Amino acid sequence: MQYHYINQFSMNPPLRIELINDGKYDFMKAYEFNNAIQDADVTFSMRNVIDGKLKVSKATANIVLVDQNSCDERYILEYKWKKRDVNEKGQFIGRFEITFNGDIKEEGIEYPKGNLIVPIVEELTIMIK
Repeated sequence: MQYHYINQFSMNPPLRIELINDGKYDFMKAYEFNNAIQDADVTFSMRNVIDGKLKVSKATANIVLVDQNSCDERYILEYKWKKRDVNEKGQFIGRFEITFNGDIKEEGIEYPKGNLIVPIVEELTIMIK
């Protein structure tokens, strides 16, 4: 389980999740993903653990390229809190959703289209204190 702690009424730090390599990595997949992510929409949702009510529903999030001196590009999904998101204490489950639009056309390459829920392996728990 991944945890993110934030104080009630505080909008910092923003929520950041790094996209990780699934181990099935090769040059063509990296090329396709790096292009496809440029044409993707990212949203963030957050649900209260106690009553199941949505606190944040498909709010716009950002894809941030991590600047590094390497051939591999790394990305972080980032959500900047709004005051209404953190106005009550509690435990919440969060998730990012990446929607690949599939608008990129390149001969011989089929880009992903559809939704990807992040995180997949671990649940994202947000604790507002």
